[in-house]
Formats: sequence, C-alpha cells, structure tokens
Amino acid sequence: GIFWSLLNPLLNVLIFTFIFTVIIKIDIKNYPLYLLCTIFPWSFFNSALINSVVAIVEDEHFVKNTFFPYEAIPLAVVLTNLINFLIDLLIMILILFLLGKGMTLAWLYIPYLIFIEFILACGLSILAAGVYVRFRDLNFILNFSLRLFFYFLPVIYTLDFVPRKLQAVYLCNPLAAVIDGFAKVLFYGRAPDLRWLAIATLETAVIFILCFNLFQRMKRALPEQL
Repeated sequence: GIFWSLLNPLLNVLIFTFIFTVIIKIDIKNYPLYLLCTIFPWSFFNSALINSVVAIVEDEHFVKNTFFPYEAIPLAVVLTNLINFLIDLLIMILILFLLGKGMTLAWLYIPYLIFIEFILACGLSILAAGVYVRFRDLNFILNFSLRLFFYFLPVIYTLDFVPRKLQAVYLCNPLAAVIDGFAKVLFYGRAPDLRWLAIATLETAVIFILCFNLFQRMKRALPEQL
C-alpha cells in the first residue's frame, strides 16, 4: 500500500545516510536531502518492475478464460505504482519545503521526468511479464539485476562522482539521465541537462516500442504456456 511505498524509501534514506555520512563520509552537502530526491524515483521504477513481472501469472485464471489485451495487466500494476509514487512525491516535496528547499522554475520539468520514467517502466514491465510466463526464473534474475543496476545510477552518489570521461556512456542509460534530472531539479533547483533528457526520451521511445512489439508476438501463446 501507500504506507509501505513511503516507508521503504525513507528507511533506505536513513540507512544510506548512516553509511555514507558516518562510516564512509561521502562529500555531498545535505546528503539526506539528496537521497530524498533520488531514492523515490528509483523506488517507483524498482517496485513497478518487481510487481509487474508476476502480474500475468497471478491472473492465470482470467487470462486462460478471457481474450483481451494482456498487456493491460502489467500496465495496471505500473499505474498503481505510479499513483503511489505521486503521493510519495507530494510528501517528499513537503519535507523539502520544511527543510528549507524552495520551489524553482526548474520544477516545471518534474511532470516530464515522471512521464519518461513511467513509459520506460511500462515497456520493460510488459516484456518482463510476458517472458516470465515461460521462464519462471526471470523473477530471481530480475531482482538480482535491479540490485546491481541500482549502483550504476546516481541515487546514492551524484553525477560528479562519475569520471568525466565516462559520464557520456553513463548517461546513455535513460534511467540514469532521469534520476540525475530529479536531483538537479529538486536538490539543486536547476534545469536538467536537456541534451541528455532528449536522448533519454528517444531511448525510452525505442525501448517501449521494441518491448511492446515483442510482447505482441508472444501474447497469443500466453494462455497455453500458463
């Protein structure tokens, strides 16, 4: 529910704050605030994929007895996670206000950042849910991959910690560009890098179209494979 979608990121903020301010002492001013701005977008993406991968299998009886657009099942899960994320985001913004972070014109980019992340999550969730019907080990692979993927995103560190010569490769990951965009808008109060945001938009569109088309090829066989 909404409570757990809020509690889990906040617990992660506390854990990472302790690790990177007490033990490792990372050089980021107001580090807990930075984490607030990045961990909620990551949690939305992570939860959307983890919850949607099993969605079609969990609705096995419905899928076997009714022919309809099966992609609607994982999409509904992503949409539910989006609603939770939007509520969490409002609470996070309230916390930022209480801690002295004011609103800037850069906040106008927030809806677009959410939109890109939502479309990216939709595309990957559709494909993952379809593949999972046949390959049930995908759930474990996805969980492990997301845990590893987390450390290649600017969630617990800023983009400045990435060597400059590697930043172009790093930001080719559309989710990295989106999360960096959230950090720039909410934490630094400035606009995201529009060049990388444009590239992330193009990549997200390609990923969504590719995933959607792959799902269309496999969806007719889904009732038989369940």
